[in-house]
Amino acid sequence: MTGTATDPRAAAFGFGQRRSWVFSAWWYPAVLATAGAVHAGLATVLGQSAEIGVVMVILGGVFAALGWIFTTWPRFTRKPPKPASDIPRVEQGIRITPGMVRFFLAASALGIGALLLLTPMGGSVEAVPLLGMLVAVTLGTAAGLAYTGRLMKNSADVYSRWLNRR
Repeated sequence: MTGTATDPRAAAFGFGQRRSWVFSAWWYPAVLATAGAVHAGLATVLGQSAEIGVVMVILGGVFAALGWIFTTWPRFTRKPPKPASDIPRVEQGIRITPGMVRFFLAASALGIGALLLLTPMGGSVEAVPLLGMLVAVTLGTAAGLAYTGRLMKNSADVYSRWLNRR
């Protein structure tokens, strides 16, 4: 454990971690719902069954709503955040997140490209809803990672604004 009490950034990083957790609780289920909507829309346009997409929309919507509800208290609290306990790890996360996002996007593009080119049904019209769903999950996940990385990087400013509003 590092000297949390002596590091002036600990409270700001703690606030950033709280905001990141609150965001993640509803964002990633919403990504699932969006991917389901993409799948259902493409499947409908192509005359296929939209059942998988509809189930994903329902599950993602329910879990996103539950995530939002369960994080209501930390979202609107005026209570000071618990200081971050591992500053070096937070700093490492801030440094590596942009690279992680780029790697995730590149790896996903290669994986989706491989599905398109190397599987028997990959290039067929029947695979379009599945590929659209995978692209939506990839982009939504990358956007969430980028947002939480930016939130942690700018946590001092975000925390300062929160303190002024409080």
